Amino acid sequence: MPNSTANLTRRYYYLAGVLLLVLGWQGLSMRYSQVLVPSPVETVEALAELYKSGELKENLIITFQRQIVGVSIGITGGLIGGLLAGCFKRLELLMQPLISFLLAVPAIIFVTMAMVWLGMGTNMTIFLVSLLVFPVMHTNTVEGLKSIDRALLQMARVYRLPRLLTLNKIYLPGMRHSLVAGLSLAMASSIRLTIMAEMLGAREGMGQRVAIARAYLETDHLFAWIMVLLVILVALEFIIIRPLKRWGVYGQQTE
Repeated sequence: MPNSTANLTRRYYYLAGVLLLVLGWQGLSMRYSQVLVPSPVETVEALAELYKSGELKENLIITFQRQIVGVSIGITGGLIGGLLAGCFKRLELLMQPLISFLLAVPAIIFVTMAMVWLGMGTNMTIFLVSLLVFPVMHTNTVEGLKSIDRALLQMARVYRLPRLLTLNKIYLPGMRHSLVAGLSLAMASSIRLTIMAEMLGAREGMGQRVAIARAYLETDHLFAWIMVLLVILVALEFIIIRPLKRWGVYGQQTE
């Protein structure tokens, strides 16, 4: 019962925070012109216009296709690389400069490089997303392997436990927290990276629509696309990230 009350209280405060943001937005739109800050109503009208014209659906499909392919490649590569680096110390040391480089250099630099190498469009966007998701998943996978209790691994070798049982009972539980953190961060960052790549180096997609709205001072359309991005991020949080976190917590409690 106390947990239910606490969850209900958090939801009320969350909704109150959203309401305050909308009221602040409305206040700014009344203070400044529509070119600078369109009102919430004008933004919703622009969003309805994008939907009716088919522009919203068309560009969302393009963006999601790029994001899904890019994040899938990045997660797969990071997971495989992290597992190999976690098992072989020398390989980890060899890969560390590359991982540090990818994490340290601003994403905009990689966008510029990708535009030179691959041109503008889908290939460039997928390359950027996979390249920058890779070190996140790699690092969390390596840390997950390091966090496994070595005494349990020694016991598994002594009692000659089957590999599948060792994987299910030792490796997966030991790595669960790090894997959840890596997957959550990869999913959340991939959509932002996709939008940024499209803004700077694509001829279609949600990010490119944002760039066009900014260039032509179509501020209501710009705010409408921002609203779409917020809805996507919230949906991502509730559909993927929170279930992953619950899986991590539930798995720890049942071990």
